Amino acid sequence: MTLMEKKVRQYKENAAGLAGILPQVANAYESFTGRCLEDGELDAKTKQLVALGVALFANNEVCTYYHVQAARDLGASDLQIMETVAVASAVASGHVLSQGVIRVQGALQGEQNAASNGNLQFNAFQDTEFAEEEPEAPGMSIPGGNAVSPSY
Repeated sequence: MTLMEKKVRQYKENAAGLAGILPQVANAYESFTGRCLEDGELDAKTKQLVALGVALFANNEVCTYYHVQAARDLGASDLQIMETVAVASAVASGHVLSQGVIRVQGALQGEQNAASNGNLQFNAFQDTEFAEEEPEAPGMSIPGGNAVSPSY
C-alpha cells in the first residue's frame, strides 16, 4: 500500500469514527459532498479535478491524495491531473498578485500619505473586502453582495 493510500484510508477510518459520535453531521457532510461531486452540468471527473485544485490551494495533503485517486478512478489522465496542478498554481499566484497590488500598494500609499501630512492613513485591521463602500480597484462582484475583490 502506498503512502497516499495509507493516508486516505486513515482519513476514511477517522471519518467513520466521527459518524459514530455525530452521525447526523457525518451523514449531512457525506450527502452534501456526494451531491456536489456527482455528475451535473459538470461531469464528476471535472469536479474531482476542481476539488484537487482547491485541495492544493488549501495545502490539504489528504484531500490532494484523495482527489488525485478519485479523478484517476473516473478516467482522468496523468496529463489532465498535472494540467490541474498548473491551473491551481496560476490561480494561487494570481491571488497573491491581486492581493499584493491592492493591499501592499495601499499600505505603501498610506505610509506615503502619513509621511506627507503626519497622519497614518492605513489601517491593517479594517476589512476592505466587505466594506460598505466599494473599493476603487476593479474586480468581480459577488452575486447578492456589495463586496468586490479581484481574487474571486
